[in-house]
Amino acid sequence: MITSLKHTCAGMARPMELLAPAGGMEQLECAVHFGADAVYLAGKRFGMRRRASNFDDAGIASAVKFAHEHGVKVFVTANTLMKDGDVAALPDFFAMLQDAGVDAAIVSDMGALSICKRTAPKLELHLSTQASCMNAEAAKAYYDLGVSRVVVAREMSLSDIARMRESIPDDLEIEAFVHGAMCMAYSGRCLMSDYMVSPSRGANNGHCAQPCRWKYTVVEETRPGEPFSVIEEDGGSFIMSSTDMNMLSHVRELSEAGVDSIKIEGRAKGAYYVASAVNAYRHVLDGEPADAWQAELETTSHRPYSTGFYFGAPGQNQGVKEYARDYQMVARVVSCGKNAPSLAAAGEAAGNVSRPLPQAVVANQADAPGCNAAEIQPWPEAGIAARRRAIASDPYAVKKGCVSLSFIDELAASPAQAYRAVVMCRNRFFEGETLEVLSPGRGVFTIQPTRLVWHAADDASPDDVERRREGVLAGADPRVVGGTLCAVNVANRTMETYSFDCGEELRAGDILRVLRTDQCEGRTIE
Repeated sequence: MITSLKHTCAGMARPMELLAPAGGMEQLECAVHFGADAVYLAGKRFGMRRRASNFDDAGIASAVKFAHEHGVKVFVTANTLMKDGDVAALPDFFAMLQDAGVDAAIVSDMGALSICKRTAPKLELHLSTQASCMNAEAAKAYYDLGVSRVVVAREMSLSDIARMRESIPDDLEIEAFVHGAMCMAYSGRCLMSDYMVSPSRGANNGHCAQPCRWKYTVVEETRPGEPFSVIEEDGGSFIMSSTDMNMLSHVRELSEAGVDSIKIEGRAKGAYYVASAVNAYRHVLDGEPADAWQAELETTSHRPYSTGFYFGAPGQNQGVKEYARDYQMVARVVSCGKNAPSLAAAGEAAGNVSRPLPQAVVANQADAPGCNAAEIQPWPEAGIAARRRAIASDPYAVKKGCVSLSFIDELAASPAQAYRAVVMCRNRFFEGETLEVLSPGRGVFTIQPTRLVWHAADDASPDDVERRREGVLAGADPRVVGGTLCAVNVANRTMETYSFDCGEELRAGDILRVLRTDQCEGRTIE
């Protein structure tokens, strides 16, 4: 088990753990890459976020191994409301967690707490926020039962937490939510989904359908079929939809109040959200001003922000915009290395002038095992010339999304940049498009990918690319048996591999994103 924080917290009254959600393995990898000290996740049962990917038993063991190798703790939730049928399965579940090396179990049910303590004594016990622990006497009672950390109710104010800290044992830790979605029900205990959808979609067993976020109207009983909109003062109509929490500007105050761990909500959210939120909070915990990173939290899908109950009532989402987002994650970096020394020398000698397009893959053996300079092949000039002639005689080729004459000319003359990156595509991006990069320990910076290449797998059909005028075949892929390299001007195959030149060094796990306000604004309420 990990026994100390992975990071220190610059200028804080007490060191605080940064705890991130991991709804699946990719989210866990992003949390670790961007600086989380710990992650929380769930198995296939007993978690409050059943819509997340979650982890089977083998997956939990793999997650623990990966996290511990990077100095990160793993906590597993078992915080649904337990029925007798659930309780019967808990001894084996907790024993499995202990055998996998999990650091703590997050529980709310007293029976689950007792069983965990008895069957998995090496597991730390954390009290879930679902238990609504809001006073020192309750916290001390749980401490006497073996709880080492209390995840306080989200309805507590900052001064409430400070008072609790003064009255509880020093070694009883306090964990508090600082970012993400808020539930309109007290500590998340809600029956709306059970009643309005079905008992199988109950919030307290992890299947909430979020009916509090729906848009409602009023119908007068003598006028059936004549709904009246529910309008509030500023035009909103989401009468039960809460705002999202954002405490980035107040992490120092949380430290002064005695909080030991700050928790980001979002096990049902994607890898980009985890990366962006963890990155912002990590920078602030490490001493950077919050004002410099607040804008980062606007790039993820979210409702209007508030500070929750920490400084009074949080208010509610007035429904002007749900899940506003202007940015889109387009790729995760697999590897990156310097271009071949001979290429750099040629560029310097030529003053970075136009020249034939050289290698199509990473040239650095250390950064991309299996690729070295000897395996890199130049683009076949004859093939490029033939493609140029074919496009020149076919008007279809100049339509949007197809390779153009200018692309072929640029392909043949494009100068190399300092680095070549291999990425996994998540959403489309274009040759030469300005992409923003999230990379731990650095501010957000931009790159413009050039000499874009699709690494077609052995089961793909690169011939179709030529037939559709989308690219130029460029030979075999030395990284993949049976694979093919194809020069393209757009990366648009989700979860497939591409490579390109860029002017900045990237790191495996970095996130590439693009600002596209025309298609990612979220759902706007008229």
